[in-house]
Amino acid sequence: MKTQVAIIGGGLAGLALARRLDQTGVDFQLFEARSRFGGRIAALQTPNGAVDLGPSWFWPGQQSIATLLKALGLTDFAQYATGDQWYEDETGRVHHGLGFASMEGSLRIAGGVIRLADAFVAGLPADRLHNSARVATIDEQSGVQLANGQICTAPHVVLALPPRIAAGLTFLPALRPDQKHSLEAIPTWMAGHAKFVAVCDTPFWRDAGLSGDATSRRGPMAEIHDASGTNGTPAALFGFLGLPPRAPQGSCARDHDSSTGAVGPHFRGEGDDTCAGGASGLGFRAGNRN
Repeated sequence: MKTQVAIIGGGLAGLALARRLDQTGVDFQLFEARSRFGGRIAALQTPNGAVDLGPSWFWPGQQSIATLLKALGLTDFAQYATGDQWYEDETGRVHHGLGFASMEGSLRIAGGVIRLADAFVAGLPADRLHNSARVATIDEQSGVQLANGQICTAPHVVLALPPRIAAGLTFLPALRPDQKHSLEAIPTWMAGHAKFVAVCDTPFWRDAGLSGDATSRRGPMAEIHDASGTNGTPAALFGFLGLPPRAPQGSCARDHDSSTGAVGPHFRGEGDDTCAGGASGLGFRAGNRN
């Protein structure tokens, strides 16, 4: 295989670069180690639509994303922010009506951010996009070598992936120790967080005068937000969990149980099973912590 530009990483950065190269007539090949494209953009698919598992928001005034959505035929909608936000202190006491700010003013993508990644993929030549294609070595002489032994010769290689992951590749000639250390030392945004999603029958908290926003000084979730789609469909809440880079086996299950216990009492009426309880109503994703 031979190309002008080899792109390593099929997340938003890699796909956006591929789109620009395709528009300008530059030959490229893109390699993604996962079985899907999108990188840290992912979604929980429900019968009523997708719920974001990765990034969710952008803000007015961010013209690049607004222009891109328009070009791809996608639409946005305002984050639901009507109603009271709850605050849990260190003792577990829940406070109401304190005037804390919510995510009011932020914007979401209709259908989920996954539609952005899907639109990129749909607009690119399928024969230049390779998923389940893990890159093992970048050789200055021969180009990119995949884990399956396949080689792609390219005068230009773009690493469209977090620096910490790039540090794990084999480079020929090898990186100097200080170069490798520099890559490993660059933090990845939100790398230490997981997203806990509760999918509900209806956004019942709205009827109770709540915005779906909550903050906690006790945990395990520091924040909870309304993750529902347009017009409240699908109805969902999500919260952030902080996890160590290499969580011990079983810790995700424990966090799942403790998070269910945290969400239930505050966002579910007595005897109401519309949103919390067993795994059938909850989606849990540990996320990319590299």
